Amino acid sequence: MLIATILGMIFEKQTGISLTVAGCIGALVLVITGVLTEKQAYKAIDSQTIFIFGGTLALAKALEMTGAGKLVADQVIGLLGNNSSPFMLLVVVFALSVVMTNFMSNTATVALLVPVSLSIAAGMGADPRAVLMATVIGSSCAYATPIGMPANMMVLSAGGYKFVDYAKSGIPLIIVSTIVSLILLPILFPFHP
Repeated sequence: MLIATILGMIFEKQTGISLTVAGCIGALVLVITGVLTEKQAYKAIDSQTIFIFGGTLALAKALEMTGAGKLVADQVIGLLGNNSSPFMLLVVVFALSVVMTNFMSNTATVALLVPVSLSIAAGMGADPRAVLMATVIGSSCAYATPIGMPANMMVLSAGGYKFVDYAKSGIPLIIVSTIVSLILLPILFPFHP
């Protein structure tokens, strides 16, 4: 059954069955066939992860709907100054993405920062591709805390890890990702093509 569920997830586009539906069908079959009892299946659900993920997505939507995203963009442009370089913009957006993604889900961070990044790039007259890539890559650097990625949350209690364990191994990875990204992004996605 596990293989069928994984294949359903892999061939999501071909089957027309979404990733979440395939996973739920696999879980349901495990309960129906008696591999797991209903109680075991319920205990396997990590509600802490679900609530944190749902809460951060709601926060991102609220910030977008209230116009706070544009306000943040205007503040960043104001702090950078009118004649700031696009590279400095890239550094700020990348750093903001990295910090935020370690304290809220990476999906929510991208949802929140993409409109902000687009506004900042437009305000500075820069091509938005490099800034968007900085947002997406920076938002994927959720290594320093267990909060940023659901997988990190799942192994936190199961593995007996502490918050500081993530920082010890995650901060060096973030530093390497930052250096590589800030070197390659302006080359691969020029600010003024």
